[in-house]
Amino acid sequence: MKKFFLIAAASFIVVIASVLVARFLLGGDEDAWICVSGQWVKHGNPSSAKPEDRCGPAIVQKTKDQLEDMSVCYSPNGNSMSYAQAKEKAPAGCDGVLQEDHYCDDTTGMWWIDFVPTTPRKECYPACIVDVDTGSAKVDWRCGEPQEPSV
Repeated sequence: MKKFFLIAAASFIVVIASVLVARFLLGGDEDAWICVSGQWVKHGNPSSAKPEDRCGPAIVQKTKDQLEDMSVCYSPNGNSMSYAQAKEKAPAGCDGVLQEDHYCDDTTGMWWIDFVPTTPRKECYPACIVDVDTGSAKVDWRCGEPQEPSV
């Protein structure tokens, strides 16, 4: 019986020692700067200064920068079109003079550009809609009471 307890105790010590070796020798530096959600965060007490370079993949930062650029509209399919491109495509489906008031509806992937049509309709507030995915343009007459776009 005594031999059984010695073997069990020795096995327990070997397991504990293995866990500690794996944790401290193979687990990496405990005191370091780590990248979490695009921000450098202290882990423990790092001896080095906070890194100067960007944290996170470059593609993530590029995408964040593009999403903040209000002159680019993105569709749900991931396609994009600049406001300048939308103005170039608009005359194909909207006969009139484009105005500067515009916005991107990123839910549908459409540029909405106010314009004055060549042939106006009574009580209508037309917008030229340019589809980001297809590049096609058409008129939405918005007849009736004028409504502010829901952004």
